[in-house]
Amino acid sequence: MAATLVILRLTPVEMFPVPAALRVVVASLRPIMTARYLARYRRTRALDESRLRYYEAGACMRGLVRAAEARVAGDANPLDASSFGERLAARFARVSGVPVALPPWRG
Repeated sequence: MAATLVILRLTPVEMFPVPAALRVVVASLRPIMTARYLARYRRTRALDESRLRYYEAGACMRGLVRAAEARVAGDANPLDASSFGERLAARFARVSGVPVALPPWRG
């Protein structure tokens, strides 16, 4: 559930397989899609906000490790080459209170 939230909230709109002209619409609908996802989830299960933050931080950290490894190796896929890593770092800091920094790109 938390991993899905990370994907919904943080994947750069430029990565979506939609025409560039529709990306503004997709970006504006993102908060609505996320809120609907959470509301639907809450209808079926109780959701403890502190646990959600914990698991969301874990999902962010998993992505941060992958992005950092790609940067150190100088070999990134399109997602890791995008702003996704910085977005993950910002969200991780927001939910955990711990700032993180990705290594610079090599190569």
